[in-house]
Amino acid sequence: MKNSLLILSLSISSFQLMSCGGNENPAQNTTEEKKVNPADLFKDDRPAYDATAIDATAPVQEIIVIADGNTMSEMKYNTTEIKVKPGTTIKLTFKNNSTDASMPHNWVLVHDGTMEAVATAGISMGKDKSYVPDSKDVLIASKLLGPGEETILSFPAPAAGKYQFVCTYPGHWSIMHGTFVVE
Repeated sequence: MKNSLLILSLSISSFQLMSCGGNENPAQNTTEEKKVNPADLFKDDRPAYDATAIDATAPVQEIIVIADGNTMSEMKYNTTEIKVKPGTTIKLTFKNNSTDASMPHNWVLVHDGTMEAVATAGISMGKDKSYVPDSKDVLIASKLLGPGEETILSFPAPAAGKYQFVCTYPGHWSIMHGTFVVE
């Protein structure tokens, strides 16, 4: 509980700092983004997702996601959209193809519209927790992979709908993200 309150407090502080001093002329704001208040990461009204509840009889859908690039301007996932079928078991192989030690990456599946808030909250979790916060908005997450490493994640497809995947390593979320669709 203390950790959740500390994370919530840090997330709210970060959110407040980011929202200070913005554009003084609202007429110049021409795009609307779906923003999530970091405090919403810890609401209990969202049903929990159990990534371990794999149906042994479900068909398996294999996916490979590769993190490429050796600089901030080059880094990217090899895909920005993944489509899966409901009721399947996902076997996702995640590879970090970078060769530069400054390019660790993870792959985190989150509820739609929450990737920025999850990534921001993840900063306070640190490297030991792979920059992934304890949140119901996180459905499944890989560990942080260094250059040349890979891991396999097996999990049941979540309920039909749109989700997001993101690298929560500090500074990466705004470039390394995509849409995960269950249909």
